[in-house]
Amino acid sequence: MGLSLLAISEFRNLVSINLQPVTDGFNFIYGKNGSGKTSLLEAIYYLSLGRSFRSTHTDCIVRHSASKLSIFGRIITLPPQYATLGLERHLDGKTKFKINGEEASSITELASLIPVQLIDSSCHNLLDSGPLFRRKYLDFGLFYQTNDFLRIWRRYERALKQRNAALRSQVPRKDLIIWTHELINSATQLDQLRFDYVKSIVPLLIKTAAELLPIFDLKITYQRGWELSRSYDEALLRTIDKDYQLGYTQIGPHKADLKILINDIPAKDILSRGQQKLFVCAMILARGTLLQSYENKTPIYLVDDLPSELDIASRSSLISLLSKQKAQVFVTATEKKAWSDFFIDGIPRKMFHVEHGYISEINKSEVE
Repeated sequence: MGLSLLAISEFRNLVSINLQPVTDGFNFIYGKNGSGKTSLLEAIYYLSLGRSFRSTHTDCIVRHSASKLSIFGRIITLPPQYATLGLERHLDGKTKFKINGEEASSITELASLIPVQLIDSSCHNLLDSGPLFRRKYLDFGLFYQTNDFLRIWRRYERALKQRNAALRSQVPRKDLIIWTHELINSATQLDQLRFDYVKSIVPLLIKTAAELLPIFDLKITYQRGWELSRSYDEALLRTIDKDYQLGYTQIGPHKADLKILINDIPAKDILSRGQQKLFVCAMILARGTLLQSYENKTPIYLVDDLPSELDIASRSSLISLLSKQKAQVFVTATEKKAWSDFFIDGIPRKMFHVEHGYISEINKSEVE
C-alpha cells in the first residue's frame, strides 16, 4: 500500500507538484527551511484526514493569490488494484472529496484508504503533555482498525455534551437519566475497545522500544477514567452531586489515559529529549505494526526533520526499523548529505529536492 502518484497544486507555498514516489521504501525530501518540505508532508496528511497537523487555522493553506488548492493521489490497495483520491478546497472553505472520480460523502471515506502515521517535532506531546494526546493516540489506531469505533466514539461525545448541558441547566435528576443512560452504554463500549487495543499494542510497543532504547522495567497501563473496582453506572451515581455542582461529568472515557513508567518513574521524567522522541517513534511504529497485522494495511509514514534531536546511531536504528515494515516512508531534512549514511541495500528509495515551491527528483547516480 502506498501513493504511486501524487499531484499537489496551490497548497501553501507549493505551486505545482507532480511526483511518483516509491511505494514500499523511502522517499527522501530535502531543501532549505521554508522551501516546502513540510508542506509536502502536510498535503499528504490533508488528503488523508482533511485537516492539517500544523495548525487548526487552515485559512492560509490555499497559496497566496490562488482561489483554490487541489491534491490528487493514486494509492495502491492490493496490487495490482489501486484507487484514485482527490481533494479540492476553495478560499471560502468549501471542500470536495472524490474517490475513483465519484464524489465522497465525507473525508472519512478517504481516511480509511490512507492510514498515515506522523512523526514530527510535536510528537513528544504523547509523553510530556496531558492525557488528551494519549487518548488520541489510542483512538487514531482504533479508527483504522475497528469499523464501529467512529460510530461509538461519536455517540459517546454527543451523550457527554448533552449530559453536561443538562447539568449546567440544573435539570431534575429524572430528566438527566435519559442522557446518563446513553452515556453509560456508549462509554462501556468505548472503554472496551480501548482496553482491548491497549492489550494488543503494549507487547509490540515494549518490543519496539527495546530496539531503539536501553529501557528496563517498562510498564504501560491503561487508565479508563473512573474507578476500576466499579461499573460506570455505579461510579456516576457516586459523583452525581459533585457533577451538578461543577456543571460537567467528572469521570468517564474522556478522562482515560496511558500510564507509562520506567523503573516506576514517569517516562517523561527519566528520558532525555532525544530519548523521548525515540520512544514516541516506537509508539507510532507499534501502532503501524498492529494495523498491518490486523487489517493487512501498511501505513504511510510521514517523518518531518528526522535528524532533529537524534544522533547518528539513533537515526540509523529508526531507519532500520522503518525498513523492516516495508512501508512507504516520506522523510524530510534540510541537507542532502543527511541521508548518505542511511541507505540500506535492497530497500527501494528515491530522493527529491524542494525549492521555491517546486520539487524535482534527483537521479539515482547523484544520490549514490
